[in-house]
Amino acid sequence: MTMYQEYTLRDGTIKSIKVVEGRSHKEEMKLLGITERDIFSMQLLDKKSLQKPK
Repeated sequence: MTMYQEYTLRDGTIKSIKVVEGRSHKEEMKLLGITERDIFSMQLLDKKSLQKPK
């Protein structure tokens, strides 16, 4: 099953990244161009649960 980490940012935007074994949280944030201070919440989701902006 494909899993994704979904980040809800303080400005209301949502960014998602595919979970890859061996990749750290800091590496995910660097790839998404966000910092720890930008994050409001994080969720681990499967592909079907992934929220898409409308």
